[in-house]
Amino acid sequence: MEAGMNIQKIPEEHINKVKEALQSVNPEKIPHLIMNLLEVFAQFKMDVAVTGESGSGKSSLVNALLGLDHDDEAAPTGVVETTKEPAMYHYPNNPHVRLWDLPGMGTLTFTSKRYVETMNFDLYDMFIVVTSERFRENNMLLIDEIQKRKKPLYVVRTKVDNDLLSQSKKRSFSEINALREMRDECLKYLCEKNLNVPVFLVSSHNTQSYDMQNLKNTLEKVAPELKRDVFPIFLANLSTAPGRKAMAIKRHALKSGKMKEKDLHKLLKIYEHLVDGTEEVKAALEALVHFQLDVAVLGETGSGATTLVNALTGQKNGTRGSADAKIPATSPQYPDIRFWHVSGIERVMDNSLKEKQILDNFDFSIIIVSDWQKTFHMELARAVRELKKHYHFVQTKIDLHLQVKEDLCCSETEILDGLRAQCAKELQSMKATQSQLFLINSLDTNSFDFFSLESVLRSDLDTIRTSAFAYYVARIVRQKQEPHTCKTL
Repeated sequence: MEAGMNIQKIPEEHINKVKEALQSVNPEKIPHLIMNLLEVFAQFKMDVAVTGESGSGKSSLVNALLGLDHDDEAAPTGVVETTKEPAMYHYPNNPHVRLWDLPGMGTLTFTSKRYVETMNFDLYDMFIVVTSERFRENNMLLIDEIQKRKKPLYVVRTKVDNDLLSQSKKRSFSEINALREMRDECLKYLCEKNLNVPVFLVSSHNTQSYDMQNLKNTLEKVAPELKRDVFPIFLANLSTAPGRKAMAIKRHALKSGKMKEKDLHKLLKIYEHLVDGTEEVKAALEALVHFQLDVAVLGETGSGATTLVNALTGQKNGTRGSADAKIPATSPQYPDIRFWHVSGIERVMDNSLKEKQILDNFDFSIIIVSDWQKTFHMELARAVRELKKHYHFVQTKIDLHLQVKEDLCCSETEILDGLRAQCAKELQSMKATQSQLFLINSLDTNSFDFFSLESVLRSDLDTIRTSAFAYYVARIVRQKQEPHTCKTL
């Protein structure tokens, strides 16, 4: 890699959106703002309200989505309206999605005219509008209210097994045609409103048929995207809505455990620094999805940097796709992470400026120890630390090291423990106790510390990703704000 080389970590279209959205924010404050924002976003719980007319099968649908059968149902069901107040359930396999079973619309208790106001649709992030037998006026009333709030929704027609059984008595009955007609009826009303809303036909009692599994899969697949869409809306409502509305949202969030009070306080402080909170937050969250974390494997010529990168990314040495100095290596095991092997680093160690320019391209470093008698690896570590970035040490070719030491009257365990103790002492002297040493043979990933290295990398890189993204955004915003100057010849 060349000194001063500019690595693009986010696609150009998202870079432009971030620059535009945050152009009025002081770049010095951006890292702290973004890290706080992402910390709160990670804990944010998306509330999905299941609503519809009384008797439409809302509670049965909730039980089906929870994976419960009729004997173990969480939401009470019956021929009369059994849900008297909103009831919350955690969605399986996703602790940040919650289902809310709302009372049915159109009863003496919850009349159509006052239903939306009584249920307070402002409290929820997304809606599943449940209809059965046919699409009714009340369904469109609910959808209109949801659209006013600019919140995502699905339409689910339940009890399709009953509808099909009723129609099967007709001589010209075709299940495929009957299902198409049901779906077209829902789509007809949605198209009249120019709404592109997903429609699912389900049976809560026969969950293996029709669209139930598709509904579950869709919810699970798009939940992260939906969460990114609704979070800026929640923040805007919390910060700019009229007093009574904002207080109701805050009270509901705290009482239901949607957010902690300290996180709500952080959000409000963040919003004070933003001009258009919704757009700025949305741009940052979208950019994070595409952000690439760059990891350098640093070593002297012949240290095994290329072999280590190939081992981490599951490539074989010398095969197509194996590590190339100018092209980062990627792997499904490490999504959104790029590994760069930077061997021959000793050639730039005497040029501190060039060394800094190269190292500053990376968010995290794996420093290869070639010879403990030299101080090369410690000098590299100091240079990385000066850039306020993290690293770990890896001694490669540990099998060869053991072969050299086999004449000593020591066991393999004693030799390895001695190396670890030596590294721990050096790290302590540098006050770099967060770094670790891993002893590996890159050609045999099942031996020594390779599994531990992978486990620690996954954990550390996930944590580092947030801060790396925040500082990168600050850098590109600063570049946009700095006036371009022309040199006089």
